[in-house]
Amino acid sequence: MTLSRSTRWWAAILLAGSAAFMAYAQSKLPADLDPQSRARLPYLKKSDMDATGQKLLDIFKSKDETLRGPLAFSAYNSAVALALSDLHNAAVGGTLDPHTRELAIMVACRETNYNLEWNGHEANALKAGIDGKVLDVVRNNRPLDGLNEKDATVIRFGRQMFHDKRVDSATFAKAVELWGKRGAMDMVAVMNTYAVSGYFAIAVDEHAPEGKPELPPVK
Repeated sequence: MTLSRSTRWWAAILLAGSAAFMAYAQSKLPADLDPQSRARLPYLKKSDMDATGQKLLDIFKSKDETLRGPLAFSAYNSAVALALSDLHNAAVGGTLDPHTRELAIMVACRETNYNLEWNGHEANALKAGIDGKVLDVVRNNRPLDGLNEKDATVIRFGRQMFHDKRVDSATFAKAVELWGKRGAMDMVAVMNTYAVSGYFAIAVDEHAPEGKPELPPVK
């Protein structure tokens, strides 16, 4: 009994130490990152924006007149950010069911290592009926063995498109079989809409908000 208690005690100490180390490591940002945005560029404020950019503040309802979120850095060209907002609305308003759409989003976030939207959409994905084990496969780039046909097809489609730079004939045909021609193209639209914001995050080395988990590097 004494040994068991001692073992549990040391395990608790190690767990606490590990958590403290992870929090410390996350708080130590690279020198070229802004402490508020946790990226290489600061968030834009209303006073920094033209009339087009200020429309984004109305869309995202910023209380302190500072633009955060997935369009924060594309807004350095306000017309681009506004166009991306319209593109997002068109893509997610397509024919995909919520389960497929949210999984496509998570795959795009994983392939671009996009912490902000991964953390933002994880709860939506679970609510849409995506099993946590499926998200774990996506997060850690694990094999698709044991996944149902639809989930495996979404993940395979995204991995081929982003990583291999080529979607093979069998994967494309399966996507068309499951979701139709428009559905397959809607999947491309959804994935690439989120990937665009992911690429902005890559360029500015955006880190996850303090206290939020970081995705492991893409392998």
